[in-house]
Amino acid sequence: MQTSNTENTTMALSAGPPDDGQEPLYFIRLNRSEKIQHLLLMISFVVLVITGFMLKLPETIVQKIGPVGETLFFYRSLLHRIAGTVMIAVSAYHLFYLALYEAGRRWLVDMLPQFKDLKDLIQNLMYYVKLRDRHPEFDRFSYMHKMEYWALVAGTTLMSLSGLLLWTEWRWSKFVLDVAAVVHGMEAVLACLAIMVWHMYEIHLKPHKSPMDKVWLTGCIDEAEMKEEHPLHYQKIMADSALQHIYIVRPPR
Repeated sequence: MQTSNTENTTMALSAGPPDDGQEPLYFIRLNRSEKIQHLLLMISFVVLVITGFMLKLPETIVQKIGPVGETLFFYRSLLHRIAGTVMIAVSAYHLFYLALYEAGRRWLVDMLPQFKDLKDLIQNLMYYVKLRDRHPEFDRFSYMHKMEYWALVAGTTLMSLSGLLLWTEWRWSKFVLDVAAVVHGMEAVLACLAIMVWHMYEIHLKPHKSPMDKVWLTGCIDEAEMKEEHPLHYQKIMADSALQHIYIVRPPR
């Protein structure tokens, strides 16, 4: 799934050239492979949430729909397992991508926690309570991105392992299955809350992005947003021709 820089972004960019006659610059945030991974993960997550929490429906509601309920819950179970398999497969490919692709290795290095992240967290909290005039400058990924990413890694691992235990229930003792069921259910709730409260606001519902950030579709952001939200990464790119070749893309004529 390794592609050229031009192919790495969706060419649906409609912005015209600026007043100085120069073409606007766009910066790749997600390449084609990363967009596909995100899309598959998103679809499987939504299906897992819907089909998983259907088990919490009151039994009286299921009884009222009669035989249709049995058919519905048969396909619920099937869809849940298919979506779970897709999520595990995407996660396994992501590990492969991090290890064997140059873009994946850059992603991993840029996503590793650093001391600066702790400093940024403190400074950002000070900014929120008006003790600083400006938020800290972030690199390619801020401490918020890193916290969410590594929480996703941990959560997906727990959900996958506990789900596989429940899927092969005939192999395990009641104690193991009870623990797996508790972990699976609690992690599902945490994951939903993280997506609805953290991810949706941080990525999509900020005033300048609402109602939706299109990065997951286009893979790109414009130069103004890059300077504002990722100034350190912007400076690195503009100072290095090799990074410019990787990250900068222009809209089609």
